[in-house]
Amino acid sequence: MASVTHEDDVKETDVVDMRERKRRCTDVIFFFGLIAAWFCMTIVGFIVCGVIKDKSLPSGDPAKLSSPVDYLGHTCGYHSSVENKPYGYYMANTAVVCVKDCPSENDYTKFFCHYDLQSDVDGSYYKGYTYVETFSCMYKIKTKVFFNRCVPDTNVQNALNEAKKYASATNETLSDSSSYATSNDSMSWFNTFIADVCYLRGYIFGFGIGIATAVSFLYLYLLRIPGLLFTAIWSVIISIMVLLFVGSWLLWSLANTWSTDGVHGKNEIITMRVFAYFGIIMTVLYVCVIVVLRSRIQLAIGVVKQASRAMTAMPSVILLPIIQTFGVTCFLAVWVVYVFYLASSGEIVTETTTKAGISYSYRTYAYTKNSKYAFLYLLFCWFWTSEFIIAAGQLIIALSFASWYFTRDKSTVGNTNVIWAFRTTARYHLGTAAFGSLIIAIIKTIRAVLAYIERKAKKSGNKIAQYIICIISCCLWCLEKCMKFLNKHAYILTAIYAYSFCKACRRAFFLLLRNILRVAAVNMVASFLLMIGKLFAPVFTTFLCYLAVAYGAPQVGTTGIIAPLILCFVLAYWISGMFSEMFGMGIETILFSFIADEEMYKVEDRFAEAELMSTLQKTAQAHKASKAGTKVHQVHITASKESEGESTEAAKVQSQSGDLVF
Repeated sequence: MASVTHEDDVKETDVVDMRERKRRCTDVIFFFGLIAAWFCMTIVGFIVCGVIKDKSLPSGDPAKLSSPVDYLGHTCGYHSSVENKPYGYYMANTAVVCVKDCPSENDYTKFFCHYDLQSDVDGSYYKGYTYVETFSCMYKIKTKVFFNRCVPDTNVQNALNEAKKYASATNETLSDSSSYATSNDSMSWFNTFIADVCYLRGYIFGFGIGIATAVSFLYLYLLRIPGLLFTAIWSVIISIMVLLFVGSWLLWSLANTWSTDGVHGKNEIITMRVFAYFGIIMTVLYVCVIVVLRSRIQLAIGVVKQASRAMTAMPSVILLPIIQTFGVTCFLAVWVVYVFYLASSGEIVTETTTKAGISYSYRTYAYTKNSKYAFLYLLFCWFWTSEFIIAAGQLIIALSFASWYFTRDKSTVGNTNVIWAFRTTARYHLGTAAFGSLIIAIIKTIRAVLAYIERKAKKSGNKIAQYIICIISCCLWCLEKCMKFLNKHAYILTAIYAYSFCKACRRAFFLLLRNILRVAAVNMVASFLLMIGKLFAPVFTTFLCYLAVAYGAPQVGTTGIIAPLILCFVLAYWISGMFSEMFGMGIETILFSFIADEEMYKVEDRFAEAELMSTLQKTAQAHKASKAGTKVHQVHITASKESEGESTEAAKVQSQSGDLVF
């Protein structure tokens, strides 16, 4: 749809709360396009699953993907020579032979062998022990079926000892290598790890998810404490400046020491001095950047404080990633089934390769041209859907934070604000999310095609094609990053003004250009805070979990706490990362809301709170003062030039007058 008009609606500059603005649906055609893409994907899926018959696209059977491959490279149950043998039985060297059934009991007088030896061993079973030593046969032991494979369901060492007794009765011998190679240590460690995780699951998930969430909220709350954020940010900024200066001075001092010790060469001394000069230049540039951005950094600190207030006022926003994960999981549950059926629709081809004089057989799949196009289409659907879910989440966060900002009485804002944002996105702006995600999906699909072509070029050895594709891929990677950055800010303007995607992108681009220093300062401050938050929450949570497990939990039933603590850290890091992503989007939304507030309303009508307004006024006064100083300086220069010009003219006149007098 075209962008939203405001002829009968509340105007952009009317002083009203954002939730009272009238909205219209934006970019609906692209949401219908996404639904059509899902419908076509379903048709393709039904064809490859065999529900719909179509000769142009063969159906598949995912069992082929999990079926074992024997020592000849034949797929058990599918190749013509082993069509009635769907299970794989392992030799001592882990080679596979296809069998009709997996043995359910130990029988050391019966063997599964290579196909050309099976009849010989069946006639004289004692020969089987000889072939076991050459890994051509294996006695039958109790197994269970796992993905069409006969997996030992008994103690293999005890089975070997029993087999040795039967072999000795026939004057044959079996070595210790005549059994399955097992890694008892690794299996023991894995078993103890699972046991410890099961025993301490309450601590792991309680701290890794529950406490980590509380600690993340606590971190955001601490950012609101007066002076804390200011002290932390400026301490880091000054520390970096001091480190750059001290590092440069130390390099210069070391170069002077080397120049007199008679040990180090001239090149080493010059290298040290070059790095010292480079450090001094970087220090000067860093100081200049900080001087230019000092007022913007103060504004960034104010914006971060407002974002932390907004997020603590709407704690239910933390549920959004869970909803997104659920949506992705539902889509994947169907999409993966289609992909498995499509992957198994190819013709199995056995390839043979030789390395170090040893021949290996392996299987590959040959696909039709239509199957390859179907793969590409399913990949495109995955890119579009996953990016759509991310975009919808960004819109909901932007609406939540923007509506908090554009509300007069912020004490009335709570979890209902998130529900309103969810409803508004679903009702009006899913088309915008579909449009923005479509662009990213197209770029990703092109990159995937280029990666496929690059792999083909490597096999052919065409270096020129590889270089060209590599350059194009790098350009597309940069384009994808730029579009994601622009999309995120376009969604914010859609949340504030109810713009369509194209109009929001255009406005966002020029808004970023007009406020590039503000955006740079906010991103610098936000990146630092998000990095600290992503580390603080998991480290502190893991430390609390350690105290609880080491000094509070009963130690009976556990063999170690390191692995559970690592799992707790991973969960806590995931939670803190989720907070960081949402908080980062919230900071960008508050910044754009502040800029929109500044551009739309008069000072007395603005929605910014007193603290942020004070920062704005200081920034504006400094900006005006710098402009006034520049103008005064220009006036002085102009006046001096004019006076110089007048003096020159007077001198000329006087000279000419003198000539006349004489």
